[in-house]
Amino acid sequence: MIALKEKDQRNYSRGQSILDRLKAEPFNKNTERLLANHPYLKAAEKGVLTTGQRKAFAQEQYSIQLSDAKSFARLAGHSDFTPTSLSNVQTPEPKITPSDERIDLFQFLLGGEIYASTLLLDYAKGVGLTENNLCTYKTLAKAQRYPSYWSQLALSNNRAAGAAACAVNFPAWGEMCRRLFEALKNEEFNYGYNNSGDEVDNRLAFVNFFATPIDDLDQMAATIIEGEDVKYEDLVEHVKRLQEYEVMFWDSIFETEEDVKL
Repeated sequence: MIALKEKDQRNYSRGQSILDRLKAEPFNKNTERLLANHPYLKAAEKGVLTTGQRKAFAQEQYSIQLSDAKSFARLAGHSDFTPTSLSNVQTPEPKITPSDERIDLFQFLLGGEIYASTLLLDYAKGVGLTENNLCTYKTLAKAQRYPSYWSQLALSNNRAAGAAACAVNFPAWGEMCRRLFEALKNEEFNYGYNNSGDEVDNRLAFVNFFATPIDDLDQMAATIIEGEDVKYEDLVEHVKRLQEYEVMFWDSIFETEEDVKL
C-alpha cells in the first residue's frame, strides 16, 4: 500500500508538471487576458448588458450543456448516454474508477452538467425564455465550436486532452461566471434580480454554480494524463484550440446585439 501511494505521488507530479507547463503557455495567458477584458463582461459590469445578450447566454448554453454532457458521458465510459434533453435525466453510475479512488473527472463533470441543467432553466425564465424557446432556438455556429470540439475529443476517446483542457480552461470560465454573477446581482444596475443577504436569487444560481471552483480539479486531471501515458506534445494543440473556442463563445453572445456602447 505504501509503495502504491508513492507511485501515485510520482504520477501526480508528472501530470501536474504538464498542466503547469500548459497554464504557463503564452496562448493561455493571452486567453486569460482576453476573457478578463471581454466586452460581454465589461458591459455586464457597467450595467449595460442587454436582455438580448443575456438571452443569448441561456440559448447557447442550453445546447452546449446537452452536447458537453454527452461528451463527458462518453469520456466517462457511458457510450449509450444519448438524451435529447437533460430534463429529468439521472446521472448514470460510474464505470471508471481511478486508481486513487477519486471520482473520475468526466463522471464528475457529467453529474455537474445534469445538476446545472435545471438551474439554467431558472436563469432562462429570468430573461423571459421557456424550455421550448431554448429547444427551438437556432444556435450560432461560432458559439457552438467549443462543444463541437469536445465531441471530437469524446469520439476519439481522448481523455488526456480533455482532462488537460478542463484543468487549464475551467478556472478562466469560472472567473468569468463569478464576475458575471456579481454584476447581474448588483441592484444598482437594475437587471431585475432579488438579493437579500447571502441568499442567491434562484435565477442566478446557474451562473453562481459555475463560478464555484472545482475542488481537486488538477489532481483529477493529472490522474487521467498519467494513466493515458501521454506527453505534453500530445495535448498542447487540443488545449489551445479549446481556449480559442471559449473566446469565440463569448464573442458570439456579445455580438448578438450591437447596441452596447462601452
